[in-house]
Amino acid sequence: MAIVADSGAVYGLYDRRDASHASIRAALEKARDILVIPAPALGEIDSLLRVRLGNTALLRFLADIQEGAFQVEPVTLADLRRCASLIAKYHDKDLGLADASVVAVAERIGTDRILTVDRRDFRAIRSLHGKPFKLLPADSKP
Repeated sequence: MAIVADSGAVYGLYDRRDASHASIRAALEKARDILVIPAPALGEIDSLLRVRLGNTALLRFLADIQEGAFQVEPVTLADLRRCASLIAKYHDKDLGLADASVVAVAERIGTDRILTVDRRDFRAIRSLHGKPFKLLPADSKP
C-alpha cells in the first residue's frame, strides 16, 4: 500500500536537524511502502529545501526521485475538483492546493495513510467516506 507525503514531511526527511526527522525515517522504514508525492507539492518542497538547506538538498531530492525513492503523482481533473471541494470545506484551516492534493491523491489511489508533520490540519480532514486518515509518523494523540 502507498503512503502519500506532504511537503513538510519530505523536507523533514532531508533535514537531519528537524525535530521530526528521526520519527519520519522510522515510520518509513517500518512501513516499507512506496512514497507518493502529488505533483502540486513539488513547488513547496523546492522552496523548503532550497531556502532552508540549499540547492544541494534540492539536487539530492531530484536524484532520489529519479532513482525511484518517490513516485510523483500527477493530479487529474477529478483530483482538482476534489481539491476545490476540500479547500472550500476546510477554509478555516487555510488549506492550500498542495495539501488538498495530498488528500485527493490518497483517495484516488486507495490509501488512507498520509506522511505529514502538519497533524493539526490533516487530523481534521475526513475522506470522502467520512473517515479520518492514518497519519504517519504515528503519535500518542487519538
